[in-house]
Amino acid sequence: MLQKFLYLPIEAKTREMDAKLLLTYYAIKQHYHVILGGHTPIFSHLNRMPKGILFSKGTPYGDSRKELMADAKHLGYTPVELDEEGLLVNGLHYDRLGKDDKYLSVLEHVYCWGYTQKEIIVNQFPNHEHKLYITGHPRFDLLKKKFRSLYDDEVKKLKDQYGDFILVNTRFTQYNHFLKGLNPNEKYIKTVLEKFIDLVKKLSMKYPNLNIVVRPHIHEGLDIYRRELANFKNVFIVHEGNIAMWLMAAKVVIHNRCTTGIEAFLLDKPVIAYIPINYKRESTFLPNAVTKNTDKIKEIFDYIDAKHLHEKKDEQKKLLAHYYGALDENYAYENIIQLLDRLSVKAENPISDETIKALATIKGEHTLTSEAEIKSFFKKLDAIEGTENKFRLNVLAPDLFEISALTE
Repeated sequence: MLQKFLYLPIEAKTREMDAKLLLTYYAIKQHYHVILGGHTPIFSHLNRMPKGILFSKGTPYGDSRKELMADAKHLGYTPVELDEEGLLVNGLHYDRLGKDDKYLSVLEHVYCWGYTQKEIIVNQFPNHEHKLYITGHPRFDLLKKKFRSLYDDEVKKLKDQYGDFILVNTRFTQYNHFLKGLNPNEKYIKTVLEKFIDLVKKLSMKYPNLNIVVRPHIHEGLDIYRRELANFKNVFIVHEGNIAMWLMAAKVVIHNRCTTGIEAFLLDKPVIAYIPINYKRESTFLPNAVTKNTDKIKEIFDYIDAKHLHEKKDEQKKLLAHYYGALDENYAYENIIQLLDRLSVKAENPISDETIKALATIKGEHTLTSEAEIKSFFKKLDAIEGTENKFRLNVLAPDLFEISALTE
């Protein structure tokens, strides 16, 4: 049966997987044939796969992914962009589309988190405004009340394992990147990291009956945390699982300029930004501005001890609305699928038997997800929707999955 193909590459599982699965679930209901998998497995086999819509996830200057998307377009694919880091943009320059419009010329659509991102791109590349659409991101759909039950089991497990815990999210890749030697001289970030480690130590001593979970950014190294916090028995360093379940399970969330602060805000969780340096300047940065913030550890203690932790101010939501365009009952996955339907993409024949046989010979382990995880996620979505989304799931190769609606 002829169907439109949709390719969803994933680079970082903990950040991207659930959002892409959400988009997949609703896309196959609209008769898209989805190829979901790791970035490398998908791009390595485009030359033999049916042509379709291919997602990119945002790229910095010089990233080879831009060339890959250009090559894909040359092969007959339709490239679109949904930048994983398009929410926190400032200033007049947006560097993740390149220094000129060469890469933007390759793209058919650019899906923006909100008005601010779109405005900056339009100011820089006015001739491509017709390609830009405000959609939001499916990652934030997962935080809405409709979908929170997806994580009920995981939240219970976390609470059973850690009890009441304080979640400390870090984002210090500019100094503490897992690739050692990258940006080693970022002194400001180094100082903030050291202040956060000191905060965790003080939290550990102040609250011996609470656990402290430190969750570094996906690209941060863990060695410095493990070394500095090894003697604090109620401190745990974790680096796995979707952030939503950790936020839902936590008693209170602490961050600094981190998207998780916004996510906690959207989940109505008690959240505070610790800004130990440049307080006045940093407090205006979006994740800090939509949460309570302080430069004093004692105020953090007072906040944790307060009986009424939940705060959600209208002015904070109004500020966020400038940056994020799919709040409340506006769902990003719906916006994106509606725009995908507008693309002039031909329906294709199924993957050839020859290609399936060739892919089946590839050896390796699944590091991204599994057939069981995908089916479990879809079953939970069925429960939310009160229906059964019948689908076919084929494992094509390690970290490469074919998912489509099951037709009668």
